[in-house]
Amino acid sequence: MKRFRLVVLSLTAALGAFGLASRHVANAGSASQNLTVSATVVASCTIATNAVTFTGYDPVNVNLTTPFDSSTGSLVVACTNGTTATIGLGQGSNPLGTSTASVPLRQMASGTNRLGYFLFQDAARTITWGDINLAVPTAAVTYNATTAAPQTFTVYGRINAAQDVAVGSYTDTVVATVQF
Repeated sequence: MKRFRLVVLSLTAALGAFGLASRHVANAGSASQNLTVSATVVASCTIATNAVTFTGYDPVNVNLTTPFDSSTGSLVVACTNGTTATIGLGQGSNPLGTSTASVPLRQMASGTNRLGYFLFQDAARTITWGDINLAVPTAAVTYNATTAAPQTFTVYGRINAAQDVAVGSYTDTVVATVQF
């Protein structure tokens, strides 16, 4: 009988270690609290360019009295939805001395030779595309993003008629900026 009691006591102790022998189940309790999750979405924009390429300017015949308007390029802008941005085009690398941000007098260069040109916001070529300049709000384009999808803005080029320039390849670099 002693041996039976020893086995029962050993078994009870073992079961008690696992919590199986106790008739009283302990309640662990619980507490709850809400976890706030938040995020801040920032305004952000990107800009890419597609070149304005003038080919075949002829100041002696075709463009003696008619400006060369056949060239366009584009700006591709993507901004965070809800962002208001301003898109501007700089004066270029070779501006005429009286050029300003709002009325840029851009020139392409071929060595020391210069060929004047203009960039416009509209197909009728009436609104000059200038640099970001708050004093002249129409010089740059205001863009209110309603989606993050890229938006394309056409840049309309013009070389005025009858410019007496030498034969050659003329180039300029204009900085495109999106400010947000």
